[in-house]
Amino acid sequence: MSNLKKSYLTLFALVLSASIAFSTHTTMALDGVAQPTAAPASTDSAATDNTSTGAGSTGSTEPATPPADTSTLNLSLEDALKAIETGNSDLKLTDSQIQIYDKQNQQNLAQRDANTLVTDEDSKKVHDLNYKRSQWTLDNAKHDRDTQLKNLKVQVTNEYENVLTFQQQADNYKTQLANLDTVINQVNLQIKLGLQIPSAINSYNAQKSKLEAAQKAILNSIDSSMITLKQDLGIDINRNLVLTSSLTPYSKFDDSDLDNQIANAIKNNYDIQRYTQDIDISQIEHDIDFYYDDTQVADQIELSIEDKKATLANLAVTKEVSLRTAYNSLKSLENTIEADKLTVEADQINIDTMQKNIDVGKSSSLDMITLQNTLLNDQNTLQQDINTYMTAVANFQNSLDE
Repeated sequence: MSNLKKSYLTLFALVLSASIAFSTHTTMALDGVAQPTAAPASTDSAATDNTSTGAGSTGSTEPATPPADTSTLNLSLEDALKAIETGNSDLKLTDSQIQIYDKQNQQNLAQRDANTLVTDEDSKKVHDLNYKRSQWTLDNAKHDRDTQLKNLKVQVTNEYENVLTFQQQADNYKTQLANLDTVINQVNLQIKLGLQIPSAINSYNAQKSKLEAAQKAILNSIDSSMITLKQDLGIDINRNLVLTSSLTPYSKFDDSDLDNQIANAIKNNYDIQRYTQDIDISQIEHDIDFYYDDTQVADQIELSIEDKKATLANLAVTKEVSLRTAYNSLKSLENTIEADKLTVEADQINIDTMQKNIDVGKSSSLDMITLQNTLLNDQNTLQQDINTYMTAVANFQNSLDE
């Protein structure tokens, strides 16, 4: 009986010690949690009550979620381009990677400067190879980051102006539907007066259904494009965004000095530096492996060096072909835009002619509506082709400047 009592007391002491340790740990955990800087009074009161009583305590405090910004953001294209560096998630990831590459390079430099004796293959690579490879990787990452930023600016500009074009098209559909409603009202009146058969309205109702469907589709396109633009800029997708800039006017690419521009682009092509340094560094690695009888690895590196040399030898031709092809695409787009302009001009001539006929009583104002709708559609096609062209010009200029 005495032994049983001692066992019971021992068990009680262990449970009590565990309880005290758990309580102390929980209190320390709560003390270490950063509290929200501002919260409703009722929330603070409830949190105090729960802490003091221990009711519902889980040993941690969840940080308060900041309220969503529901204000309207007026955004110019200039501000959108500035926001890329601070808001774009892909660019932030690139910056994080560059920090890692920089840290690795500093470590390799420190190991090289430690003046460790070269006794084997690994120590030889520390002394002669690793810091060169990590510096090469860092330099390339920084250059590629600059290229990424340029491409993002072109991408955001295109997204911004596509939204403006879609909004313009939505307004056009609204105008066309209003015009069609006028026609439908007139036809219904003619049917009522016995001047038209009832089935005469069917084709107009079908046109209205198609226009309404097209209007809904373009509104969905606006929403989708807005979401993409917000994501690229790091803006809450639920925040109301108003684009305040106008569409960029059409201007042709200045090709008066194209041959010299292409020649300079080939001469200053960063990939020449990239591959030349890569070959040199790979040759160092090959020599180290070969010296220490790591022949299998050395043979593989030798093959890769030959591949890189072949690529380097073809860089000039590859670059020129790429630039010439892109330029030819620009010229094709210019021809498309000129054709679009002629179509719009012809639409306007038809409208002017129709107006004259209406003025002298030869035509009805209803005859004008179809022509006006055609003009709106062709103007939208012209604007979309201009957007495509201006984006292609920006990409081509970036290729020349690489």
